[in-house]
Amino acid sequence: MRMGRVARISLALIAVFMLPAGVQAAFMPESFYEDFPFGRGWIAAEGGPYNEHLIRDVGFLFIAMIIVTAWAVWRRTDPRPIAIAWLVQGVGHLVYHVGHLDGYDGIDKVGMVMSLATIPVLAGIALWDGMRGAPRR
Repeated sequence: MRMGRVARISLALIAVFMLPAGVQAAFMPESFYEDFPFGRGWIAAEGGPYNEHLIRDVGFLFIAMIIVTAWAVWRRTDPRPIAIAWLVQGVGHLVYHVGHLDGYDGIDKVGMVMSLATIPVLAGIALWDGMRGAPRR
């Protein structure tokens, strides 16, 4: 099965959207903790302690997912496995943060929910396009 245009665009957008967070977390973990995103400090605002190991691990995991995503887009392979992986990551991340919005102002609440919803929405679109193009059995 080949990847359709809609799935390619959706997955490419996920890779582009996630790359800055992955790079910042992997290579500048303290900055990621204190400043992400754009100086807003969402991670530090959660109140948990800074953990360089955990932040770097998450950053490199994002980079690994981005590499697999870019490879799938470039090779135009079946989009369903990588779309499902991003859907699982994105829904889990979104659900956690929706339940922990106390302490954020209105702009940060809206920004966080909208930005976190972007990944599962794009992954869902890629999965839908992949299902649409899958051979019937």
